[in-house]
Amino acid sequence: MNPRLRRIAGRMARRIGLRPPLPGRRPTNGRLAFVGPMPPAATGIASYDRAVLDGLGRIGFLERHRTDVLWPVKAHHPRSIRSYDLGIYQLGNNAGFHRLIYRLAFASPGLVVLHDLALDGLVRKLEMAGDPHAFAATREAAALRGRVTDPDIAQHEPLRVVWCAAVARAARGIVVHSEFCKRYLETVGVRTPIFTVPHPVVEDEASTRRAEPRARELRATLEARGARTLVVAPGDINEAKCLPALVEAIATLPPDVHAVIVGRRIPGTDIGAAIAEHVVGDRVTVHHDVSDDDFRAWLVAADVAVDLRFPHRGEVSGSLSMAMVAGVPTIVSATGTYLDIPRELVVRVASGPADPVELAARIRELRDDPERRARIGEAARAHMAVLRDSDATARAYEQAILATRDIVLDPARAVLARWAGNLAAVGVDDSLVSEGYGVSYARALESFQRSP
Repeated sequence: MNPRLRRIAGRMARRIGLRPPLPGRRPTNGRLAFVGPMPPAATGIASYDRAVLDGLGRIGFLERHRTDVLWPVKAHHPRSIRSYDLGIYQLGNNAGFHRLIYRLAFASPGLVVLHDLALDGLVRKLEMAGDPHAFAATREAAALRGRVTDPDIAQHEPLRVVWCAAVARAARGIVVHSEFCKRYLETVGVRTPIFTVPHPVVEDEASTRRAEPRARELRATLEARGARTLVVAPGDINEAKCLPALVEAIATLPPDVHAVIVGRRIPGTDIGAAIAEHVVGDRVTVHHDVSDDDFRAWLVAADVAVDLRFPHRGEVSGSLSMAMVAGVPTIVSATGTYLDIPRELVVRVASGPADPVELAARIRELRDDPERRARIGEAARAHMAVLRDSDATARAYEQAILATRDIVLDPARAVLARWAGNLAAVGVDDSLVSEGYGVSYARALESFQRSP
């Protein structure tokens, strides 16, 4: 390396309090912060977080790396988070659970886990509270709108605006749960390292067996009313689940096909109107805010599950995971993260707003072919067992955490961040960088970092 460039880089490092790393040594206190909802918080991400930590415990990660769970997030955490080597931030779209986590992800950038690609509700609530990060996020999201050109993505309004762009750019690493999510982020220009980690299996065969007696009780109440085929739509009861289409489909099927809609009540969604319109109140029942045990039991009782999404938000369905563990053949939308599921494990309907005629046809096919139902359900159950028994989620998390920690603890990173900020401040954009503007310094610093 040119001695003059070495001296310049060295002066820059000393000016901001850094030193080149010595072989075998790094400044670290060895602590990680896991920031996300935990049970009994009324969100599926709480069960997810518990499953992730349990998996990390099984593979010995928590013994090798001290990990503090920060939940609930408190007023002092924006200060104390800086004492950790790395923050691991679980981000969903519910401001009630994720508002303070979002702020921490900017206060001390680390590894961000995106449970939704569309963080519109979260960002808008933060805007209403006057959060400066939210205003910046809205501007950045709007500026990237033209980059969403894939027809499958563009049909979903929440994904046309890249609400997650700002926090993705600020992060040092990103965890997503499907290749679809990774492609989406890369397509809109996110350059932060992205790790595709399988969604954890939050249920096991033992919990399924424990649910069987209650499942028989629940099913018997409907069989007494003439049900022979039970269709269950699990999860949050919201507009994106295409529930009116399911109600209309049930109305066209034989009278022994009954449906149960079960999950958390979402304000503003009234499925009762569709049930009344199609006069199927005796064949479609709704169960809001049931216990975890009853939610599990309804899935175990089902012959068929329906788990549709429109618009899609880039989320991976926890309720689909539970249905697959229970061995229930599930009808899903052929879009987004659902396309990453092997074809033999689910039954698909066309993307976009659900067509009641097509949905009824898929339900009828499964109703009339018990062998096919059993084949799909058993393949799904076996797939989830392999995923669970291999601890694939925990091992992928370990890789993402340690790789991101290495980035955060790299002394050259702060220097390069300042360099990039200065280039942007004088108007150097991607096109100018591609022509070589400012690149020589980065190369010199890279050489400086490698030199003994």
